[in-house]
Amino acid sequence: METSNSRLIPSFHNYKCDKDTEISEKLCADLNINEFFSAIDFTSSSIGRQYLYHLLHQDRQSEIEKHESLINKISRDKEYRARLTKTLAQTNSPDAYYITSLFTASMTVPSKYRLWGMSLSRFAPFILAGLVFVTHSTALLLLLTVSFIINFVLHYRNKKNIYQYYYSIPQSLRMLKQAEELMKDPSVSRIDASIGPAIEDLKSLKDKLRFFRLSIRMDSDIAILVYCIAEVFNIFFLTEVYAINQSLLGLTRKKESIEKIFCFVGLVDTLCSVSLLREQLPYYCLPDVPADKRTLQVEAVYHPLIKDAVANDLTLAGKSMLITGSNMSGKTCFIRTIGINLLSAKVLNTCFARLFSMNLATRIFSSIRNEDSLQEGRSYFLQETIQIKEMIDQSAKAPCLFLLDEPFKGTNTQERIAICGAVLAALAENGNVVLATTHDIELNNLLRSCYLPYYFCETVRKEQLYFDYQLKQGVATQHNAIRILEICHYPEAVVQKANELASSPAVFTCH
Repeated sequence: METSNSRLIPSFHNYKCDKDTEISEKLCADLNINEFFSAIDFTSSSIGRQYLYHLLHQDRQSEIEKHESLINKISRDKEYRARLTKTLAQTNSPDAYYITSLFTASMTVPSKYRLWGMSLSRFAPFILAGLVFVTHSTALLLLLTVSFIINFVLHYRNKKNIYQYYYSIPQSLRMLKQAEELMKDPSVSRIDASIGPAIEDLKSLKDKLRFFRLSIRMDSDIAILVYCIAEVFNIFFLTEVYAINQSLLGLTRKKESIEKIFCFVGLVDTLCSVSLLREQLPYYCLPDVPADKRTLQVEAVYHPLIKDAVANDLTLAGKSMLITGSNMSGKTCFIRTIGINLLSAKVLNTCFARLFSMNLATRIFSSIRNEDSLQEGRSYFLQETIQIKEMIDQSAKAPCLFLLDEPFKGTNTQERIAICGAVLAALAENGNVVLATTHDIELNNLLRSCYLPYYFCETVRKEQLYFDYQLKQGVATQHNAIRILEICHYPEAVVQKANELASSPAVFTCH
């Protein structure tokens, strides 16, 4: 996301999000969801971008799957897609990010008494000017002057209302035009039968909203002479003040219709975006739901953010997995790969694999990036302990996918193994799937009844490390950590002592 828009893109999500299914900041960071959003965003409008952002930050199935036939049509017919994206691009402007304020923020609307007073003020100068012309009365001329001054004050106080909606209202008119054009297409109009009535509901406001846009453009674009004439006319008859206050009153009553049309345009744009995304991928599949809801099966699954990513297969039938291996071998990347594929399966009905089969009602939780919290005075270990306690609380509520990277590494080996054994066994209950990386191979024996062992490994050739990033079942038999010390030219005595301790651990004295 561009820095200037990073605050505006989430505005629709901040309003619409369901706190029960909203993706936490922790999971967002662990799975690099904002980077994922930027990589897979092929939307043509600011509305679509906000809508897609919202979908990717909710851990639940979207309605994209219901419109797979339309996605296929968009993918097959490139001219059809070009027509849709051209229509959608009418609101591909940063200004359009402000449309959400029309249904998310409170508007300052006039009371009926204020509107009544404006109506009187609108005609007072005209009537008084006529009377002055007929009677030549000095008193009436004074009243005319006072009336003009009152209208002058009201007009320029109203400018604040104009500037609040400088971007949103003109862009909402474009959005309404977009929706009208999109609804002419029978395939698109079938998406939501309620959009037609919503458009009709807003048509009564179009003339007033156009006046609003005209007022803004006069304030910035039209030559000074025309501007001055228009300003005098607007002050004299309070035309701008009255029309804009009427518009705000109407918009307040029609927020639901504005939001409905916003979501409609956003959904159509997202469907086009999914079509374009799939064309960029080396291959993809639609998610499959297994007969046994405890099964996770993937074939040739890869991470969409990694160029030329190595693909892997995995089948877990009612069990979880422990992954061992050295750092940089691919352990953490693999568990992230499964997490981002499950999220994409739910939200985009698209998986980065030849086959991805899992219960899509499965919630995603993670503990991957952990660090000390200086502001809250929490250590790394305490931070992680609190996070994993929340996972245990969630484990009985719904099927869950738990992603843990080297849990409890912030404590000593003996206690870490004991805690991991107890916690991982608890998380794997109730049909949950746990993918945990670890360096503690002892856990494979402790958890063999509910976890399958897998590993990644590396080879050392000509004093260079080579990683194949291929997931293998079983426990790693190669141990290259001490060999890496040699490659890094550690003192020979240090390497020799490390080998001795590895083969026969003993207490030794420092000299």
